[in-house]
Amino acid sequence: SYMAQFAPEPVAMFAASGRKGARAPAPVADKLSSWYGPERNLWLGPLSEGSVPAYLTGELPGDYGWDSAGLGADPTTLAAYREAELIHARWAMLGTLGCLTPELLAKYAGVQFGEPVWFKAGAQIFSEGGLDYLGNSN
Repeated sequence: SYMAQFAPEPVAMFAASGRKGARAPAPVADKLSSWYGPERNLWLGPLSEGSVPAYLTGELPGDYGWDSAGLGADPTTLAAYREAELIHARWAMLGTLGCLTPELLAKYAGVQFGEPVWFKAGAQIFSEGGLDYLGNSN
């Protein structure tokens, strides 16, 4: 299958050999078959039989056989949606870093910020003098 090429090989340091009662590690294909391919987990479990669109083959992450709006029917559009999802995920990771960095620097490195807690930072606009972005007072 398409996703088998991305499956990691079992690592020797996690092997179960040498321990009493230890089972041999399951083959990688068996571990991935519940997430990818035609035998993957479906959105309604056994009640989903016959309701999965033909274009949802289980080759993409998160494909549980549910697409009520038909957004994945066109392969070109699906590729564009997948690319947009990756880009948005990367921006979300940067946003998380931007939320945590001021708090961590203020707490552990002694760096002074106006308000290091991300969900309180917006309230500075209501304080005396407002916010100061790059020397431009508000």
